Amino acid sequence: KISCYNGINKKKLLYLCIMAKKSNTALAYETLLGIILPAGILEAFEVSKVTEEHTGIIEETGLERRIIHIHLDERDLRSKEWHDLRPNGFTEAHCINDFPIRDRKVVLHVRRRRWLDENGKNVILPHESLTAAGTSYSKEFADVLKKIFGYLPDTGPLSGAVLQNKR
Repeated sequence: KISCYNGINKKKLLYLCIMAKKSNTALAYETLLGIILPAGILEAFEVSKVTEEHTGIIEETGLERRIIHIHLDERDLRSKEWHDLRPNGFTEAHCINDFPIRDRKVVLHVRRRRWLDENGKNVILPHESLTAAGTSYSKEFADVLKKIFGYLPDTGPLSGAVLQNKR
């Protein structure tokens, strides 16, 4: 016999509690990501994968160079004028150096959505650049480095990760 609590059976109540806990956990992760990632990026992209690479390279600080790879896929945010386009996968990932986290370099692997128009031609919708002009640094990271050093360092612990399109 299943008893009830204010008209809700225990199984359903347990299910609702589990779902509430999962949604609170998801909200906590999304909040944390919103703090770590460049401002507003989660509005346009969703995290598809996160990995950590141990390079075996020892930095000037004596610590091993480790790199966090955060893979981001563009969300479907088409306006009404673009709804006649058909999905056609994603572009190759564009790599962006971002702020280090806990002695780990961070590389964002950003994939944009590709679309097909009614003539079968590839279309990539216009967007604002995520990098500082002429660099592979996120805008915020480049601004901080320029303020500290007056330029963007290409070596040392504050330089970006060596970007390779192997991931």
